[in-house]
Amino acid sequence: MFVCICNAVNEKAIQQAVADGAQSVRDVRRSLNVGSQCGQCVRQAHEVIEQARQTAQESQAAFYAA
Repeated sequence: MFVCICNAVNEKAIQQAVADGAQSVRDVRRSLNVGSQCGQCVRQAHEVIEQARQTAQESQAAFYAA
C-alpha cells in the first residue's frame, strides 16, 4: 500500500528504511522524502515506522530467547 502518494513511497520502502536504521519520520523523510510535499502521509508513515520497529524488536527478542 502506498503511504506517500506524492513521492510514490509504499510500506515496504518504509519498512526497509527502518531495517536500515531509520528510527523516526524525520529519518525516513531524509531518505525517502516522505511527508516533504503535502504532509498528508506523516501520520500513516509514523504508524508504519512504529510497527516495523516493534516487529524488529520482537524478532530480535525471539532470536535471543532461542
